Amino acid sequence: MTSVHSRTPTGRVAVVTGAGRGIGRRIATSLADSGHRLVICDINPVTAQEAVASLGPGHRALVGDVSDASVCRALAEDALQHFGRLDVWVNNAGILPIGPLQSQSAALLDRVVAVNLNAVLHGSQAAAAVMKERGTGHLINLASAAATKPMAGMAAYSATKAGVLALSQALRRELRGSGVHVSAILASLTATHMSHGLRLPFGLTPLPPAAVAAAVDRTLRRPTALSYAPRWLGWVLPCTHLVPTALLDRMDDMLHVDTIACRPVPEQRTAYEEEMRRSIKLSAT
Repeated sequence: MTSVHSRTPTGRVAVVTGAGRGIGRRIATSLADSGHRLVICDINPVTAQEAVASLGPGHRALVGDVSDASVCRALAEDALQHFGRLDVWVNNAGILPIGPLQSQSAALLDRVVAVNLNAVLHGSQAAAAVMKERGTGHLINLASAAATKPMAGMAAYSATKAGVLALSQALRRELRGSGVHVSAILASLTATHMSHGLRLPFGLTPLPPAAVAAAVDRTLRRPTALSYAPRWLGWVLPCTHLVPTALLDRMDDMLHVDTIACRPVPEQRTAYEEEMRRSIKLSAT
């Protein structure tokens, strides 16, 4: 693991994983704008450096793979060593493989579980240990609307995000009364490199990353177990469990939901698919 840093400002301290770009970078920017001192982490040294530079002076970036428990512990230790506290931890790092489950390699499946679920377990453990000792803190885990409304072509992704949701709910109960809040953010498909090539039905547009960052901000200001982006998902998603399966299938067919991830535009996914392959190779070394 390597790090880059600049002079120290004042304010609360937050860790954000997968903050090199996309949703994580937007969350980090929002937290920095609200006065937080940041320790960000990304597996890509170039995007990590670019992200911390964009935040302005006084923030730190560590380069590492958060599916490794030692990297998560190092993030917590870095926050304590350089800033003396840890107030917020956002588990954001994730990957999105798409397509039929049978078409995905064992290595890819192992990697999506490692990044989307194991990294959240390790990050939650590292954050909770510090926060519980201090008697204060807020752990926020980025889940997904797919956690409660799984999608065809996203079987592995949906499974890991359901795990993140269950983890968040269980850990919230474990830490009740400790002064540590635990929240999960359930967001719809967001306009990042991960969503490139997805074939969206007419009228559906990806959510801007700023909307997810806004959900994080709302959750920090008023801690809740679940937050949604956009907010109307909080009304819609719970209702899907009340709809008979046959009717829900017909509704999905009418909206062409299965085409989103099962029939992507291949040439638009090429760059991201190559990134995931590099990530698998890197994790194996």
